[in-house]
Amino acid sequence: MSLSREASPNPGLRRWATRLTLLLACASVVATSEGTSGDVVSEPYTSAPLTLTTEAPRLTRPITVKVTVPKAPSRTAEAELTVHVKARWTPADPTQTTQPWMRVSLSRAGESFAWPAHSVVLEAGAEVPAQTIAYLDPSCEMGASCKWATNLTVQVQPDATPGTVELEWKASARAKVIGLSDTPRGMGITVSEP
Repeated sequence: MSLSREASPNPGLRRWATRLTLLLACASVVATSEGTSGDVVSEPYTSAPLTLTTEAPRLTRPITVKVTVPKAPSRTAEAELTVHVKARWTPADPTQTTQPWMRVSLSRAGESFAWPAHSVVLEAGAEVPAQTIAYLDPSCEMGASCKWATNLTVQVQPDATPGTVELEWKASARAKVIGLSDTPRGMGITVSEP
């Protein structure tokens, strides 16, 4: 019975392979350590009550997200805007059982680009929630402030039976600075209607 014996690898080659592995691991840590700062979250902004009708089935409201930093880093920032809408459908004829749809979307102000819309079915007398999210461009150069202009559009089914939709929306945002591992001191974010 013969045993085959494998030649042991060259010890010098093994040391170089180990060093190369450690070097690559260190390089990956350095490459990912620049990353982004922690999130800064805004206080929620709540709109005044609004009304839509099947005769005037669409409304658009401008929303501004603004990041401020007392001592501005020479970096860019990115943000995420989340809008929650609460709607209550009241048909003009209380015996009507039609359930119209309502669509909520966000778009860049002055542009045709829009993030995906969210649709819900309204039910008479019930409060129906809807939510939409926008990931705002990470190309906002940080100065004393950085802001994004967006539009919230709410639309109720235009060919629905006559009725009204009472709604209220609440928005909040979060932002971070790209290329910094720490959040800049005093960084703040607000959501408002201009």
